[in-house]
Amino acid sequence: MKYKAVLFDNDDTLMDFQAGNRNAVNRLMDELGYRHPDRYEQYEEINLSCWALLEEGKMTQRELKTERFARFMARYGVEGDPVRTGERFVELLGEQSILLPHAEETVQRIAEKLPVIIVTNGITAVQKKRFAKSPLKDLAAAVVISEEIGVAKPDPEMFRIALSPFGIAPEDALMIGDRLSGDILGANNAGLDACWYNPAGLPLTGGVHAEYIISDIRDCVAIALQE
Repeated sequence: MKYKAVLFDNDDTLMDFQAGNRNAVNRLMDELGYRHPDRYEQYEEINLSCWALLEEGKMTQRELKTERFARFMARYGVEGDPVRTGERFVELLGEQSILLPHAEETVQRIAEKLPVIIVTNGITAVQKKRFAKSPLKDLAAAVVISEEIGVAKPDPEMFRIALSPFGIAPEDALMIGDRLSGDILGANNAGLDACWYNPAGLPLTGGVHAEYIISDIRDCVAIALQE
């Protein structure tokens, strides 16, 4: 086969992070007593800006867990302890393990032939709890979490760490993910072929390249298992 291992992003590639995140945020806001109709969008603007800083190496995972809520509370006058709020959000988000359509069958078909390694920039406590409740835990050969190893996508070191236990060179592996800035740029940086899961039909930007672009996650099976 062309590839000896397949790496998958998790959030918005395999798991429906948007649905799970919205559930967790709304439950948290209820507990904080914040009822603004746009509360999710308000939080997400700040949250995504913090994750962008993480990808740029300007914020650590530990800082992100508290800082996003400190900024949110300061901007919208929400009372509470940002540290405790961040801890509570981790608990709530860890309960969300909603799979996207066809994700399980796709991973299963590939995992029958090749090791599947899930690489995620998620928070350790969140991702471990989510995977414990998911059928993916029995299909993946490994789950590599950025907070655990101290580097995050698009740092090429994350991909090298993921492949190292299997003795597989980057050029023999395929990365499948939805984020250009993390998954695809990271694959480019590390020397892996990249398959961009792009259901929205967005254009390639930011100087990245992808060997494959798909809109249906099932289409990556034939790509991953090609001879």
